[in-house]
Amino acid sequence: MEWYSASDEASRDRLENAWSDARKIDEELCEMLLEVARGDVLAYAPAETPAEQVTRLLTVLGYPAATISLVVAALGEVVPGTPARYVFAQLQQAKNLFNAGRIDRDQSGPDGYSFVPRPLTKEIQKAIRPQSGAARVF
Repeated sequence: MEWYSASDEASRDRLENAWSDARKIDEELCEMLLEVARGDVLAYAPAETPAEQVTRLLTVLGYPAATISLVVAALGEVVPGTPARYVFAQLQQAKNLFNAGRIDRDQSGPDGYSFVPRPLTKEIQKAIRPQSGAARVF
């Protein structure tokens, strides 16, 4: 699964299909919200395997997926994909961040802007690190 982005027309169309408010947001701000949300998700996600670390590093450095696959295969590990639950959590966190930045005239600060930080909600945390479905017997 691919992370959400607002960097090009196809990515923006995909994002707008999933989040109607994205149409109203400046492209640069939208991309920033998505990157911050992605960082929040990755910071909360469980520790990465070596293959995931190599994949993330090479992705950040701009290497194409085919090259990354070859490098990871040479290390003897399977290239992991981005879990769908991480992408879902990114979208939900971006929405939370956007809503936190909306101006409420009654609660705005002296400069006319109010921001309430939005940590990952419990629902988003559960999407990233799902609970076991096994029942506990006491």
